[in-house]
Amino acid sequence: MAELNDWTCEYRGLTVGVPDSAVSIVGVDGLLSLPEVRSSDLTLVQRNGLWAGRDYLSGRTVTLTLEIYGSTREEFTDALNAVQAAFMPSLEGAEEFPFRFRFPGAAADQTAYVMARVRRRSAPLDLNFAYLTCNMVVELFATSPYINGDAPRVHTVRSIKRAVVPTGFIPPATVPWQVESQGTTPDDPVTRFTQYGSVAARPVVTITNGASPLLIDDVTGQSFGVNYDGTVVIDSAAMTVRNGQGGDVSGFITVGSTWPEFGPGEHRLRLRSRNEYTSAKAVFTWSDRWV
Repeated sequence: MAELNDWTCEYRGLTVGVPDSAVSIVGVDGLLSLPEVRSSDLTLVQRNGLWAGRDYLSGRTVTLTLEIYGSTREEFTDALNAVQAAFMPSLEGAEEFPFRFRFPGAAADQTAYVMARVRRRSAPLDLNFAYLTCNMVVELFATSPYINGDAPRVHTVRSIKRAVVPTGFIPPATVPWQVESQGTTPDDPVTRFTQYGSVAARPVVTITNGASPLLIDDVTGQSFGVNYDGTVVIDSAAMTVRNGQGGDVSGFITVGSTWPEFGPGEHRLRLRSRNEYTSAKAVFTWSDRWV
């Protein structure tokens, strides 16, 4: 999708807040607020306090206050119709649509979205109409509490590639002999990045040209290894490992491995492979999320 400009939002094809447009943003509530927390604490019988249970997040309510203004009657009418058409409830199903926004500072200063549907739309027909102005309040509800980064994050880390030093001898034969010997061991390449979301990221990792690859996060000290040669796809959220043909190779996960997870903040990744003469590559993909 196209990147939004600062102080704009978009829902079902309608972009709000564009300079000199007929629809402006007055206020937005619910993007920085924490959704309602559902507690599973249990009451203790004849004892003080509660039995601590796990907390869960309910859905997220986003309230938009819009101002519709037209310099002419036709412009005002067209803008009002466009807002009414975009912010229609999902009466024939439970389909949610992306409410995309870009507000400086929010969602790490990038375009983000929530999947939501219209639950309320309020606009008094008052004296302001005579001046071609209407203030409208729209309430969107997202069943998921998460705000998602619009563009996926992609980072690549490679293993070392040791130089091949030819040695040996060439006897009086048609085919020369060449023996690979170890050159100087280079330092592990390090990939540095920042995970901006407030929720820990569980990436999908695709490793190619690997021989028993081992992923290491120098910040957390955690690692994840697979005793398998070739392409592997690690889905941290689903906790699966598959080869290039889609077969399950989860049984080859090395003992002591921790599924890749990136908390908020800085990270430093390294990749090691048993075959040091071929550089393995790992591509990490995820979307930042906030609550």
